[in-house]
Amino acid sequence: MPEDNARLRQLYQADQKDRERPYDSPEAVKGLRGRDAARKAVVLELIRLDELVTPLDRYHAAVILLHGGEPQDFLCAHRLACLSAMAGHRPARWLSAATLDRFLMAVGLAQVYGTQFEYDQASGYYQLRLPLDDSRLLASEKAFLDVPAIIERLTKLNAARK
Repeated sequence: MPEDNARLRQLYQADQKDRERPYDSPEAVKGLRGRDAARKAVVLELIRLDELVTPLDRYHAAVILLHGGEPQDFLCAHRLACLSAMAGHRPARWLSAATLDRFLMAVGLAQVYGTQFEYDQASGYYQLRLPLDDSRLLASEKAFLDVPAIIERLTKLNAARK
């Protein structure tokens, strides 16, 4: 089995490190978005060069594209997450749900898995980003994709804020 792409792994690690702290000023958010855009550009070049070889490569690229800013970024992330999950990379299951939700919301549709949350400055708590339409999900679908119940995720997000 081939090794994962070291450059992509480093980009992924930088992406995750960037998300270890809150961004509470416009300048800080602008800096994060700039770093996200630079990582996205490298990922798109790696895709063009066909250098996403392993399920882990596809997962790392999908996470970086999930932090892009356009619907096509989220759709590409969804495809990569699905390919990674189909190849047996279990964390990509949840990512396939999250990338689909992010894409749907970016094009003005309701999310279906309930993976997208937002911080409400007024209340000081995270809330589910609406709309949500899970009326067409199989009863076992969220469990198969390792998507926690919305209340469970909200409890964890809000506990981390305290």
